[in-house]
Formats: sequence, structure tokens, C-alpha cells
Amino acid sequence: MWRLAVIILLLVGSARGGDGSEGGFADPSSGSVDCAAVYPGIDEACCRALSSNASSHLPMVRRPLARMAYASGSSLPYDAGHYTTCVNTEGAGYFTLAWHVDGRDIPVAELGLCLPAACRKADVEKLTGAVSNGGISAGAIANGTQEAVAKAEAMLRPFGTSFCARAGADSAAAAHCREYRAVIAVMDAAAAMANELASDDGGGGGVSLGPFTLGEDATVRLRVASSAEDRVGFFTNAKSGWAAFFAVVLVALVAVAVVGTALDAFEAAGGEARDGTVSEPLLGDEEDHGEESEEDHGEESEELVDAGDGGDRDGQSSRVPNQIADGLKMFSIRRNWPKLVAAPAEPSPTDCLNGMRVLSMVWIVLGHTMMMPAPLNGFDNPEDLVASFGARSEVWFMTVIGGQIAVDSFFFLGGFLIAYLGVRDLEKRGGKIPYGAMVLHRYIRITPAFAFTMVFYSQIVSRIGDGPFFVRYQQSVFRRCDNASWVTSLLYLHNFVPFDSDQVCMGWSWYLGCDMIFFVMSPGLLLLHHHRPKVMWTVMIAVALASSVLTVRSFISLSLPADLSYAMITELLDLIL
Repeated sequence: MWRLAVIILLLVGSARGGDGSEGGFADPSSGSVDCAAVYPGIDEACCRALSSNASSHLPMVRRPLARMAYASGSSLPYDAGHYTTCVNTEGAGYFTLAWHVDGRDIPVAELGLCLPAACRKADVEKLTGAVSNGGISAGAIANGTQEAVAKAEAMLRPFGTSFCARAGADSAAAAHCREYRAVIAVMDAAAAMANELASDDGGGGGVSLGPFTLGEDATVRLRVASSAEDRVGFFTNAKSGWAAFFAVVLVALVAVAVVGTALDAFEAAGGEARDGTVSEPLLGDEEDHGEESEEDHGEESEELVDAGDGGDRDGQSSRVPNQIADGLKMFSIRRNWPKLVAAPAEPSPTDCLNGMRVLSMVWIVLGHTMMMPAPLNGFDNPEDLVASFGARSEVWFMTVIGGQIAVDSFFFLGGFLIAYLGVRDLEKRGGKIPYGAMVLHRYIRITPAFAFTMVFYSQIVSRIGDGPFFVRYQQSVFRRCDNASWVTSLLYLHNFVPFDSDQVCMGWSWYLGCDMIFFVMSPGLLLLHHHRPKVMWTVMIAVALASSVLTVRSFISLSLPADLSYAMITELLDLIL
């Protein structure tokens, strides 16, 4: 029933313009439209484009607005329409309307609109009655819904009663009559929902919209996004030049890798050619060598001495290009790929852990591929996921949403390897640990790859996608990454600062923060294990008990459900539909 709230918003939007004035209806037969009366506040070019069907002599199916209407969404709560059709239609622009409750990022409803390109984002906001700042209260929506329903029913009643009167003799009229009654039933339900909301005195809990409770004081905001005006590129609508700079650096790295690979391949091909040619005999004609006089040797020596300075300069000039070539060949894919895929020459006692690592990684990627698009860019088939007949009701789907359990295996692997290798290293070092060098080595080994991934995600990938939800995806990434959270992320403090995890760039990197903290604390436990084993076990038991007590306290104080993991996933899926 919560989807009916969307109908309330649409009815209010149709009954009032963006400036609060009453809306009007265009007369298609007039041929000339009074833009100021029909579309108040709309740009003249947009108004003419919206009215072009009235004066067109083409068949209805070939008129421009007919194609745009086909490409627009029409089925609430989520319908992106036909994005590809819209962007490939001449003179068309794509917009998304998203309804948000209490400022939440995930909309309770979203609709794609294909409109003439002459219409700008501001025009669409005027047409739909979108509120630019603050939103509109649920109480105000409820107060205007009755009037909107009455106006819509008054407009439809002449057509509906006419169809219903002829329903017994005309099958087409009977079908239209059924549609009319279905629309009226939906409007009556929306009106009843509005009455329930308007009569809420603050203690009744309000109206339920999926995971939300829409009370009279709740704020509903309609946001309009334009794929042309709001999309951010490397240069278009960019607030800084960092994205373009990183793109140039990335292209330069790819070029260096290509050149290095080519040089490496040419060098290998040249070596094979030299190995396959017929060289001069190793044993030459001794008589010829013997006939050489000492004078010849002396003259040759003098020439070498005279050419000494020039020879050194030539050698230095040739060494510089050779050093550059050797540096480029360090990036050779041909040289480095075998090292990446090479198996160890001798088996290791911990090789059995590789299978656990691979299976856990695949499981985590599977779960994140399913869950992360929900808060970032949304789905185009939410019913297939969360409806009673969808994947959510299947047993096999538990393997997808249970992927977070695989993170525990990585914590186990990290702790086991630190304990196994650390104890062995302590015995070799006589019970001493180079703590500073150990932490610095860990930081240097992980941070460059982490920083490169963060830059690639926030500055490169976020600008090269496409699709109906791409603008919302960009806004979601920029909101989280265009702040100071990247600093705390590179210091592995992003689980604490910012405290709101929704403000962290690449929020799934929380694992690295936990892992770094565990690594920093591990030397102390290893030293206790080596010198004072009983004290170490006492500390471990105390920490485990304290962690359990704090967890129980958090559940009680925050009224969290016992099956928190499943409840969080269920709420996230509820947000989708």
C-alpha cells in the first residue's frame, strides 16, 4: 500500500504548478498554445516543443512527442523508461524524477522522462512542481491531495461514465470502463491514505511507506536530474582539474606499459635472431694473425688513445638511452605477467589457505555486486529481486546476501598468518620485534594500491559510465569522495573519522581499516606470548569478554534485532521497492 504515496505526490504535482499556481490543460486542437497560461514559468522554446504535436501533420506514431512518450517511464514506483531510445531520438533529452523521504539518498519512487531537448532542468522542475530546497511536508501533501483527487475525478468522470454506459454493447467501451474504475479506485485509495496522514496527531505512527514511516512532519522532496546538465565529465561541469590530470596520468602509464612491452619484445626477437645466425669461425687463420706486425698494433693503440675522449662521450650518450629503455622495460607486460601467474617452486605449509582465500574473495565480490548498486545507482528490475515471487524468496539467494560472512575468513587468515609467521620470526630474533619497520613496511606495501584504486574509482570510473541512473551514481560518489574522508582512509582511520560510514569514500574499504588496526596491535600480543604466555591468554580472554559485553549493550541500547545482518539486508532491499 505504500506505493500509493507516490500517487499522492503526482496528484499534487499535477494540481499545482511549481510556483503554487493552478495547472491547466492544453487544447490539442487549438494549434496555438498560450504558454503563459498552460505552462507558467516555462521557457518559450520548451513550451513550443511540448506543443509541437498539436501542429504536426505527421501520423501520431511518427510525431516527435509520441516517440518521447514511448521512451518515458509510466509504471510506478520504479520505471526508468527506454533510456537508449530517448538519447538516440533527435531533439530529445532524458530526465529522472526521484521522490525522497526525509532527505534519504535512496528514493521511494523514480520515473524516467523523455522530453524535448529544448526543455532544461529548471523547466522540468516547474512542470512537475519539484521543490528545489527543503522539500514539502507530508502534511501539506495530505491537505492538497483531496483537491487534486477531486479535480482529476471531475476531469475523468465524463469519459468514464460515457464508456461505462456503452459497456454492454461495445467490448472496447467495456475495457475502457474497467480501466476507468481501476483508476478511480487507486485515486480513492490515495485519498484515504491522505486522510489517514492528515488525521495523524503525532502519536499514531503515521503511514508506512516500506521501511519508512511517513508522519505529518515528514519531508518529501522531488528531485529532477538531467543526463545532459547534471552529468560530470573530465572537463564538462567539472569543479576542478584533478579528474583530467589523473586521466592523463593513467593514459601515460598505459603508454609506458605499451612502449616497455614493445621494447622488451624487440629485444627478445633480436636475441633470438642473433642466436640463429651463422657467425665467423671461432678458430681463425692463425697465419693471418701471426703476420700482423708490432707496428700495426702500435698504430692501432695510438688511434685508440687519440679517440679516447670522443669514445667516452659516445659511450655516455649511448648509455643514457639504454638506461631509459631499461626503465621502460620494467613496465613490460611480457616481463611481469609470468611473475604474476607463476606458481611457487616449492610448496609452502600455508598453501592450503589459498583455496579459502579464492572462494572467500569470489563470495564477497558476488555479494557486493548485488548489494552495492542499491544505494549507489539503483536497479532496473527491482521486482525480480524483492517481490514475493522474486529472488528474495529463493533459498539459493541466501548465498548472495550472506556474502558478508566470507569477510570473517579473511580476518582468520590475517590473524593466523601473523601468529604463525610472527612466532617463528620472534624465535629467530631472540624475542625482539622491529615494530616501527614492521608497521612502515605494511603501510608502504598496501597504501599505494589502495590510493590508486580510490583515485581510479572516484575520478575515472565515475566519469566514463552511462545509463538512466548514472547521474545519481555520480552524485553518490562525489558526495562521499569529494571531502576529506580520503585523508582518513589513507591513514586507515576511516572507521572512526568520519563516524558516519555513509560519508566514507569507498565504504567497503572498512575492512582495510580493521585489518590495519589488528596488525598494529598484534606485535604486543606476540611479545606477551613469547615472554608471558599466561598474561597473553588473560588479555585475550578479557578482550573477548569486553567485546561481547559491548556488542550486547549496543543491541539493547539501540534496539537492534537479533538477526542484525539479515535485518540490514532486508531493509536495504525494502528501500529498493
